[in-house]
Formats: sequence, C-alpha cells, structure tokens
Amino acid sequence: MTVFTKFRMAVGNAVFLRQVSQPRKRQVVSFVQAKKIGMLYDATNEQDYELVKQYIKVIRAEHKEVFALGYVDKKQLPVSQFAQLGLDFFTRKDLKWNMIPDSLEIKNFVSESFDILINLNEGNCFPLNYITAMSKAKFRIGRYSKKNLSNFDMLIEAGNSTSLSNFIKEVDKYLRIIKS
Repeated sequence: MTVFTKFRMAVGNAVFLRQVSQPRKRQVVSFVQAKKIGMLYDATNEQDYELVKQYIKVIRAEHKEVFALGYVDKKQLPVSQFAQLGLDFFTRKDLKWNMIPDSLEIKNFVSESFDILINLNEGNCFPLNYITAMSKAKFRIGRYSKKNLSNFDMLIEAGNSTSLSNFIKEVDKYLRIIKS
C-alpha cells in the first residue's frame, strides 16, 4: 500500500468515525421474522461471487427478499460479473478520494431498512465496513474482529478457517438459531 493510499484511508477513517458516532437503536431480528435481507461482500474473486450467489438462492427459496452489494477491488467490473435484480456491484471508481464509497447503488443500499444486514467480508475492507456502519439495517451481522465491535450487533468467529464458504455456513447456522 502506497503512502498516498494510507493517507487517503486515514482521512476516510476520520470521516467515518465522525459519522458513526451517532447512536442507533439496535434490534435483534430472527431469520423467521426477517422479510428483507441485505448482503455485503467482496466480489473481486469470482469463486466468492459464485458462493454468495448460491447463498442468495438458498435464502430467496425461503421467501426472503435479498439485496446484495458486492465490491470489486478493480477500476472496472469484470465481464463475467454484471448487475442482476437485487445483485449490484461497485468498484474503485465509485470511491471518493478518501476511500468513502459514493454511488447511486450505494446510497440506495445504505438507505434501505433491512431487517438483517450480513457483511460477508473478512473485516478488512474499508468501503464495505463503511457501508455497514452507515446502513439503516435493524440487525447487523459480520465476522468477528476487535475493530468491528461497534459497527455490528452480532459478530461470528469463523474459527481457524478464513474461507468464505465456512463463514457463510456459520452465519446461516447462527441466523437460524436466533429467536428474538
């Protein structure tokens, strides 16, 4: 990471911390009660994109409305990935100079009142963490990290495995256990 990129991230993080400082009402929502689910993930890797698409199919089969937003850490969206109904993307070109995501898709996603928001990111992607923190979602779920303590309502430890497949299984398992 270049010095300029580190500077951009530091400025973005300062803006982020100022915006997140406003308290919000947290609410536990069970999977059974949830009607609308938001999902954030890193779509740079095509296998991860396919895993998330499969998980979305599983959730939609249970009559849930799912909207997913994937971040592709490139300037252009690969040809194999294209927006579909409820499955949008953003790229580096949708980031402001201070790394804060800014596009119509992002604004729409953030303003949506999801019953549950699932961030499938490993926890180190600033744009996805920013969107999670700004989201109007009632119940936010993500991967355990000390940095994520204030932005999520439920953090899941993925064990020794960092694979997305394993994390999706853990998220799904705990989502189905929760009773609100």
